[in-house]
Amino acid sequence: MEGFQPKHWYELTKEERADALKYLMYLKEKRDGRIKGRGCADGRKQRAYIPKAEASSPTATLMGIMLTCMIDAYEKRDVATVDIPGAFLQTKVPEDDRDIHVMLDGRMAELLAKISPEDYQKYVHQHRGQSQIYCKLNVSLYGTLKAALLFWKKLSGYLKGEGFIVNPYDWCVANKVINGKTCTIVWHVDDLKISHADSSVVDEVIESLRSEFGKVGELSVNRGKIHDYLGMELDFSDENSFTVSMEKYFDEVLRDLPEDMDGTAVTPAAEHLFKTRDGVAKLDDERAALFHRVTAQLLFASQRARPDLRTAVSFLTKRVQSPDEDDYKKLARAIRYVRRTKFLRLKVEAHRLDKNHWFIDGAFAVHPDMKSHTGSYMTFGKGMVNGASSAQKINTTSSTEAEVVAVHDNMPAILW
Repeated sequence: MEGFQPKHWYELTKEERADALKYLMYLKEKRDGRIKGRGCADGRKQRAYIPKAEASSPTATLMGIMLTCMIDAYEKRDVATVDIPGAFLQTKVPEDDRDIHVMLDGRMAELLAKISPEDYQKYVHQHRGQSQIYCKLNVSLYGTLKAALLFWKKLSGYLKGEGFIVNPYDWCVANKVINGKTCTIVWHVDDLKISHADSSVVDEVIESLRSEFGKVGELSVNRGKIHDYLGMELDFSDENSFTVSMEKYFDEVLRDLPEDMDGTAVTPAAEHLFKTRDGVAKLDDERAALFHRVTAQLLFASQRARPDLRTAVSFLTKRVQSPDEDDYKKLARAIRYVRRTKFLRLKVEAHRLDKNHWFIDGAFAVHPDMKSHTGSYMTFGKGMVNGASSAQKINTTSSTEAEVVAVHDNMPAILW
């Protein structure tokens, strides 16, 4: 295991053994049917000495992803998506950082000693009848708090060295003018989207990445018009536009739901969506956990391919702490609508890149506390690129005032 430096248990202090992170191994079936193994560390102990500000890593904003896709379609660029293998294992831990130790125990320690006895057998010791191996991490590992940040520094530093300029508003978008045209790279941890008008330039960028990051394994590269990227299916088949589909994602969401969520509905919510009643029975722990999970899944989809779910989801997300039977029925209504419309796609097309339009409205006093609700929508011609559906934070005295507050709430995004 490259990057793991085995240690005798007595070489570590008592505090270092206590702070050692447990090593975990998971198997995951990907959407294409492949089985992927992932080793990671339980990094919760690191929270005691690593402040959140020092561990937070930039990730591509959803609007940044949508805008770059829109520009790709408008400029008829060639698009490729790339997955860097073993990204964290290619990222060294800085020498001035606090040492990180992991502890492999039980069957994992025994298998490691059996596979590579010359490297690990002498480090195996027994603790309470269980085999253990302590290792010092010389590379980042999935689950450690700073792994994503360290890889972001490595990747962004590499791109800067290749002449790319990182966007000051979105630190996971980088651009470089090559042969008179802009090449754009947007990334979320180790998943990259690369675009340029000339496909040969995209080839050269991929080869450059392969020489730098293809040492642990072969880069996973997808070319063509359709890309599975960050849970979305991006389709650039139609000229000047792209579509976002999440039908496969919804198939997973709908699988194994209880029978009382069967059926279909023509709308995601009824007119009484925002109304609540006192004295309604609360959900038991099992159904409450289901409510929380499914609501989070709908939230993920509503922010990407399905903005038509946002109003219903905006209410459901406020009820996850203590959902009742009425809330459950409203979630079931949204699920029935999804089942009927899972094939719907978001199509985005720009008529001009220098002119966008905002549509904003406020629904007056629709919430039980008499607060109003804001809906917003930004487009460059066809399809929503950015928007929101949320309750207002203050009470208003008229529908006109509610609309003024709605515009005010969206001014930061409008000005940006």
